[in-house]
Amino acid sequence: MEHIITKRRYYDVGLQIEELLYSGIFKAGERLPSERELGERFKTSRTIIREAIIMLELKGVVEVKQGAGIYFIDSPENINHKALLPYSDIGPFELLQARQVIESNITGFAATQIRLNELHELKRIIEQQEKHIKGNSDKFEELDCQFHNIISESTQNRVLMKQSAELWRAVRTENPRWKQLNYKYLHKTELRMRWVEDHRNIFLALQKRNVEQARQASWNHLENSKNELVNIFQQDDSLEDFDDFFFAT
Repeated sequence: MEHIITKRRYYDVGLQIEELLYSGIFKAGERLPSERELGERFKTSRTIIREAIIMLELKGVVEVKQGAGIYFIDSPENINHKALLPYSDIGPFELLQARQVIESNITGFAATQIRLNELHELKRIIEQQEKHIKGNSDKFEELDCQFHNIISESTQNRVLMKQSAELWRAVRTENPRWKQLNYKYLHKTELRMRWVEDHRNIFLALQKRNVEQARQASWNHLENSKNELVNIFQQDDSLEDFDDFFFAT
């Protein structure tokens, strides 16, 4: 029985690491955190992490280089992890609407499942975001991704985790039009302050395990993002070519 539990544990951790790799945080060829750091992140032993890494190595997701570390491989064999949608053909409002519908419900469900260590991690991320409000854009973006990842992971449902990671890639990492907007307009200090406040509201709702409040806080967060895009569209005539404005309402 213990052998089955151990096997299940490294398999589950391996899948969680795999989702993290394809969430957009890591680029092909990038080095992963150490086994110790991964163990701390996933609250498990280095032995379980090592077995999970072996599983991912056999799947062709990572490469272990002796004395150099673990590296993410984005190979043709892993095409099934690639975008399921032609992201370049989907506008930012349509994508945000999809996130709003799906992620708000994921967050509501997370309120029933989230554990104390995950709440601590969300609080830590918010504190780090506060420190980077006026700082590096990439770091703030990374923390943003971590925040949403923790929420989906807390559901302990791999389908929801995969759906959340897929949507993040669709909006943030594999849609050229969203990147244009994100890096040109959406890194102002006052907007970052609003995003952090939104995250704090989500955290408080999860902390209270209030399903409806958590769902609504997540919905409001993405509604704020849509409203900011509406403001941008009204101020910048060069963005008139976006044809999905219908989804802004």
